[in-house]
Amino acid sequence: MGRKASKATENIYYIARIRAAEKNGTFTSREKAALQLGIERSRLARIELDKIEPYAEEVLIMAREYNAPYLCEDFCRNVCPIGNEKVLGHHKKAVRVDSLERLSLQFLSSAQSIDDISKILVNISKDGKITEEEYESFHNVLRAMDELSDNIRSIKAYIDANPNLRSRFDADLRI
Repeated sequence: MGRKASKATENIYYIARIRAAEKNGTFTSREKAALQLGIERSRLARIELDKIEPYAEEVLIMAREYNAPYLCEDFCRNVCPIGNEKVLGHHKKAVRVDSLERLSLQFLSSAQSIDDISKILVNISKDGKITEEEYESFHNVLRAMDELSDNIRSIKAYIDANPNLRSRFDADLRI
């Protein structure tokens, strides 16, 4: 097995290759991986060392060969200007990446109101229409739901910002 690249240990592409190497010996070294991927070895090294960004086509190949579909989402979210602005930007509010403890407390605080929100929502919707008097309550319900969603996205952003966590929760990071 190849040596561990200490400078690349936080890189998402390196982590994906090493995880793939656990199941496929072809990926134990950059040389072997580069041949399998059809990417020049020195280019793969520069990608894994965060010296250059990969091309979208290279990400697609790595995602397929490493069985790591989260590489595509990460690329679209963090590198691709179209994916970042157009695809994800329409619902992507600024998310906080505080400490996990702080984020957890904020989430729990917003989650405590779920029972009240549910009761109000049932009362508003039980007759199938929203009356003039119910608009303000409905607006408050939507704001509370947005706050809860924002807190969920912030926890996911915390995980996404940490490559070691991100690689373990790759399929659960739909933000």
